[in-house]
Amino acid sequence: MATLIVLLATFAFAILIRFIFFSQQPIRYRLCGRIALAAMLLFAGVSHFLLDDDMVKMLPEFVPGRYFIIYATGILEFCFAIGLLTPKYSRLTGILLIAFLVCVFPSNVYAAVNSVNFGGNENGPIYLLFRAPLQIFFIGWSWVSTVQKN
Repeated sequence: MATLIVLLATFAFAILIRFIFFSQQPIRYRLCGRIALAAMLLFAGVSHFLLDDDMVKMLPEFVPGRYFIIYATGILEFCFAIGLLTPKYSRLTGILLIAFLVCVFPSNVYAAVNSVNFGGNENGPIYLLFRAPLQIFFIGWSWVSTVQKN
């Protein structure tokens, strides 16, 4: 839920800044969307380091190198944030980000099914009724702000 709040709040703030300081130009919603997505990824990436003990529980115990995976995906989220803000690479970054979001979703399913005490997963499988559409929303947001042609 926190990632959604960061995404939407940053998007609204970016639009406001564009409106105030660049009022003579049309608002570039896709740019504001990429800025918001980058902020969300920075927030999520930091969480991988500050909340690593909680995040590692989202992976089954049989998975080797669970802390490494958590740290590596945190670094990857930082790289995505940079790529989204680099015009030359934003489209490629969007495609890779969509693939990443698809790949990490099983950890959300595992955490919900096992009621992992982190990020709403403690509510059990019912949490997937919120989390699955949210993941689709993030994928759609990534598509519209980076991949989709004007």
